[in-house]
Amino acid sequence: DPFWLGVLGSSAHVTWALAAGGTLEDRPRYNKGVCFDSFPFPNPTPALHAKIGEVAEKLDAHRKAAIERDEVVTMTGMYNVVEKLKSGEALTEKERKIHEIAACGVLKDLHHELDALVANAYGWEWPLEEDEILERLVALHDERLKEEKAGKVRWLRPDYQIARFGKDLPAAEAALGLTDAAPAAAKKAKRPAWPADVISQIGAIKRLVAEEALSAEDLAARFTGAKADIVRRHLDILLVMGEVLQNPDGRYQGAA
Repeated sequence: DPFWLGVLGSSAHVTWALAAGGTLEDRPRYNKGVCFDSFPFPNPTPALHAKIGEVAEKLDAHRKAAIERDEVVTMTGMYNVVEKLKSGEALTEKERKIHEIAACGVLKDLHHELDALVANAYGWEWPLEEDEILERLVALHDERLKEEKAGKVRWLRPDYQIARFGKDLPAAEAALGLTDAAPAAAKKAKRPAWPADVISQIGAIKRLVAEEALSAEDLAARFTGAKADIVRRHLDILLVMGEVLQNPDGRYQGAA
């Protein structure tokens, strides 16, 4: 679905990823757990969903065509030109050639259109400063965490995710992609017994956090007889060993 490509290519997501992700030498590092899994996607109307996807496809096609047109054009080269066009900085001779071949002004305009549409999907005015974008995304992230604890799940890929993580949710509601799961239903869900030995306990934790980011309390709730303090000790060991990572929101995920 090109809608997701559009959101991931917007200033909203770039701002979030640069703030949440780490660095590798002098380059930003995209960490799936904090940059993608924790990112609060917008929930637009069907018409806006389609429009964002349409602009995202135009953007993708424009870049691919430019790269195929001449070997001097690269993705990095195009975006270096775009940044200079935004700042008003003078282009080098090579950058002027890239600008002419790749129509970087059109690329800049497509990003501007995409940013405005994604902001509209969030219900924001546009443009916004980066600090304001980040503040609003963090607030929305916290709201989404509360929703999920209450049983409301906003699936990004319903056909794939519900089969793996929503088996105990009402099928009619789960198919809508926005499900309210009653706490009582969650309590009735069958949970496996907490393994008796430490090695098996740690192995069970590693398998779960490899699939999704979870807190110690979330992990303990997945088993009958598990205690959060014991789970937390195992997680501390896995952190030291580099087997898991801890996200800014306190949840853990597999390091691989």
